Amino acid sequence: MIKNIPDYYNNIDLILDQIWFFLKKGVNERDEDFRLPVAIINSETGADGRIVVLRGAFKDKNILRFHTDFRSPKINSLKKNNKIYFVFYSKKRKIQIRADGIATIHKDNEITRQAWKNTQMMSRKCYLSSQAPGDSINESASDLSREMGGSLPTPEQSEIGYKNFCVIETKIKSFEWLYLASQGHRRAKFMLDENKSSWLVP
Repeated sequence: MIKNIPDYYNNIDLILDQIWFFLKKGVNERDEDFRLPVAIINSETGADGRIVVLRGAFKDKNILRFHTDFRSPKINSLKKNNKIYFVFYSKKRKIQIRADGIATIHKDNEITRQAWKNTQMMSRKCYLSSQAPGDSINESASDLSREMGGSLPTPEQSEIGYKNFCVIETKIKSFEWLYLASQGHRRAKFMLDENKSSWLVP
């Protein structure tokens, strides 16, 4: 007899709710596996992936959010091609979630103002560098290391970073869900705009 089979193992109707449950945990819990997805963006030279921090998961709107520096090369890539892909994986659950969608860049609007207000000083510090992410430097440290060391900025000092801050909001078009299990893997796809789902061969 097979034990420890989750309710969603053979019930596709339960999987989509479970996906959003895990993503919401990723937003709210720092040690949650789904907090740090790989985001894949199409650049001029090909696909370009990086880890981002999941900052919002809105089931009612099918939207995911993360924050980034407006000077980052990924911004120019998204301006040219706003399709974006995410890969989430939980080792402890043996679940992979792949999501694809259309990204919108938010800069200096109500969404960014509210997000900035809720951003901790540790994270705000990342936007204070006078150099853009990816710029070449002569030392193995950013200019912030010389100016601030390990200290955090005051709220007043941090405000200059807002000009570099933006929110990437992605309207998710589909999810692919893969559950790895010794008794047999399960894979399903969800087309959100069409409100359709189907099992796939794992």
